[in-house]
Amino acid sequence: MNILPKYFKKRDPLTLKSALEECVLANTERSKSYIYKKFYGYLMAVALRYVKDEMEAEDVVNESFVKVFRKVVDFSFDEDELVIEKTFKAWMARITVNTSIDKIRAKKETYALDEIHEGELLHHAVSSSTRLEENDILQLLYELPEIQRSIFNLYEIEGYSHEEIGKVLNIPESTSRTYLTRAKARLRKLYTDQFAVLDNINHS
Repeated sequence: MNILPKYFKKRDPLTLKSALEECVLANTERSKSYIYKKFYGYLMAVALRYVKDEMEAEDVVNESFVKVFRKVVDFSFDEDELVIEKTFKAWMARITVNTSIDKIRAKKETYALDEIHEGELLHHAVSSSTRLEENDILQLLYELPEIQRSIFNLYEIEGYSHEEIGKVLNIPESTSRTYLTRAKARLRKLYTDQFAVLDNINHS
């Protein structure tokens, strides 16, 4: 028997606001399907910043959506559709980040500090006139060890403090700082090496 309120039957096609209302009040499949299809790509992009394997990232996204639909009753939204989308994306992204971190922690990997000499850190220090392009960083991030990639994302992109990162990853705050320094150093080295290769190709 169809018990969907008439109010919802008349609201077609769905908007994000009406989909959220319908999801909260009636938990309909069409409202969840609308939200899932609309934001699947966005949450995949978030998950892939932390989880390199695409199938594993899909697991993270699907698990995140389960949490989103379970917690959506706690999400308060504005009347403006543009404001709703911005705040809802930020809310979902935080859930996806936390789900990604939970998956990383579940692996119970032993994180050993990489051997990077101080001289190498200085050699690859970026001057004030040098900028790492965002797209380049996202590609080079996959070359980092998982723990370094996670800390870089949490600190530089998500805005976590080292204290918060330490609690999330269950590591000392000082270790978080060290990993971030080493992540930046490795990114700079990879970035420099990439330009050296391109320069050699252009001059060959």
